[in-house]
Amino acid sequence: MRLLVFGLVAAAVVGFGAYDQYDKKANYQRVNAHISTVTDQCYLEKVERGVLSKTTSTSDLVRCDLAAILTRDHPKWQGYEIKHKIEIQFAYISPVDGATHMSSLRMSAFPNGQPLRMGDVLQVLASKTKADKTRAA
Repeated sequence: MRLLVFGLVAAAVVGFGAYDQYDKKANYQRVNAHISTVTDQCYLEKVERGVLSKTTSTSDLVRCDLAAILTRDHPKWQGYEIKHKIEIQFAYISPVDGATHMSSLRMSAFPNGQPLRMGDVLQVLASKTKADKTRAA
C-alpha cells in the first residue's frame, strides 16, 4: 500500500514536470529582454523543527547589506538565513504582435548567481498567443 502511494506521488511529479517542459516548448518562444529595473531586497528566516511541528520565523524586508550585518552582529538575528526577494522589470518584443511590452519576474536568486543590472539582457520565454505573458526561461 505504501509503495502504491509513493508510486502515485512520483508519477504525479514526473507528469507535472513533463507537462511544464511541453508547455514551455509548445506555447512559448525564447526572446531577449532588456532590464529596466532590478530590486533586490532580503529578509531573514529561521526554521525550527519540533517533534510534530515546524515553525518558520521571518523578518520584514530589509536591504541585503543590513541583513548580513544583523545575522553577524545582532544576537536576536543570529542563526537566521538570509533569503532574497528579487524583482526584475524588463521590456521585450512580443512574438504575437511585434510590439514592445513591459513585464516583470520575481525570483529568489539571480540567474547563474550573477547579479543583474539595468541595461543587461536576460532571456525570457514570451507567450506565442498572449502578447503580455512571460515566464522565466
